Formats: sequence, structure tokens, C-alpha cells
Amino acid sequence: MNNAFYKSAYGDIFYDFQLADGKPTIIFTHGVGMDHKTFEMQVDALKSDYRVLVWDLPGHGRSTIREYKERFTKLSADCLNGLMNELRINKAILVGQSLGSMVVQHFQIEHPEKVIATIHVPGIELKSHVGPWSKTFVPFMILMLNLIPSKTFYRSFGKHRAVKKDVQKYLSETMSRTGKKLALEITRDMVYDLIDKYPEPEKVPLLITYGKKDLFFIRSAAKKWHRKETGSNCVEIQNANHIANQDNPEKFNKAVIDFLNALA
Repeated sequence: MNNAFYKSAYGDIFYDFQLADGKPTIIFTHGVGMDHKTFEMQVDALKSDYRVLVWDLPGHGRSTIREYKERFTKLSADCLNGLMNELRINKAILVGQSLGSMVVQHFQIEHPEKVIATIHVPGIELKSHVGPWSKTFVPFMILMLNLIPSKTFYRSFGKHRAVKKDVQKYLSETMSRTGKKLALEITRDMVYDLIDKYPEPEKVPLLITYGKKDLFFIRSAAKKWHRKETGSNCVEIQNANHIANQDNPEKFNKAVIDFLNALA
């Protein structure tokens, strides 16, 4: 185990690197308002066969953040590249949960030579899902969310994104530590990511997962992405909402391990 901090241009980034000599590296990137602990059950399942890296995004968990001016998803991808360089990781399998999925896709566009395969939990393709006209409504949406009292915001974040009570509690607690201000800034950036157009990344093996109880839009987008990408894998996780890797770790881990075994 290697717990440490990487001093990036965006803040001090906490990471935990489980070492396994001679094994491939798999890197997990969490969602908004969360931290690396969301992947504890995946680390336990994979650490014997892979070098497993989990980290806290800037401003999340134990990581700090400086004032940023570029889009959070892009700066996080740049931060991940710096972390990989720091740890001398040349190539890796990248796993992204929600916001983390967008970070992974930005990274894949900028650094295709470093990506072996990608796994998304869930996955929405980084492309224009609606026209640029919709950007005018984003500030209004963020304003409405900002009117929600903080305690209600944190409680609702957990309640509506997970099935299990302990996962709901975890989400509410981690979001309260991240803070509503940063969470809404990141949410704004994520919405813009679904409006802007981006170049398609180079093709690599792709696994898309989603919880059966997640929002219809997210489930539909995941299946649509799968249909578009010939040869991709798509797995619906039963008894799971947005945080499928914690709601149903057994089914999620099986989907991931089956996918990884097929890469060998």
C-alpha cells in the first residue's frame, strides 16, 4: 500500500496505490462529491491481480483545490496525467464513475497512448447531446439548485443516487465535506460537457455499466453509446442506482473481472 500526496498545479492530490509487481495498472476515478473510498470493494477484488490506483479528485476527500478557471473535467484529466507521470505509469485501464467517466474521456482524447481500455460506471458519451442553444439555461438551472438548503441538498444527493442505506449515508457525508458550492460548479461543467462537441477518442476496449434503477436518461444514454460502439460491452447492474459499484458490488465486480479477463 502506498498512501501519499501528489503536488499538482491544482492542489495536493491524495492517492492510494496498491502495488502488484509485473501486473497491469487499473485506475479508478470517482464521481462528484465522493472520494476514493467508493471503490474499496473493487480494490479488494482486484489488488491480487492488478496494480490498483485510487485517488481523490481536486477538492474531494483528502485532496485540496486551488481556484480554477478551466473546466473541472479537463483539469482533472490533466491532474490524472500528472499523477501517472509521477508514479511512472505508462499505460493503464481507466475506470470512471459518473463525473469520473467524463474525466476518463477527456484523458483519452488528450493522451490516447496511455489508455489500454476504459470502464464507465455509468457511462454517457462525451459529445453534444443537445444543441448549443441550451447553454443559456445552464446558469438558471444552477441558480435553482443553489436555492436548495445545504442540508437538504446533501441528504437528497444520497437518497436519490443509491439503493442501499449505508451507501446513501456515505454519499450524503462525502458531499457535505465537498460542499455545495464546489459541487454545483462541477455540475455546471458536466452539463456543458454534454452540450459541447468533442473529437472522438481512439478506439479501445470499452465496458459501459449502469444501474437498473438509475435515471431513464442515463440508462438510455449508456445503451445508445453501446449500440454506437461496435464491440463494446454493456452490463445492466440489478438492484442498483447511480452508484452501482457500491449498491451491488458482487454483480459489478463480476462484470469488470469478466471484461478484464477478456483483455488478457
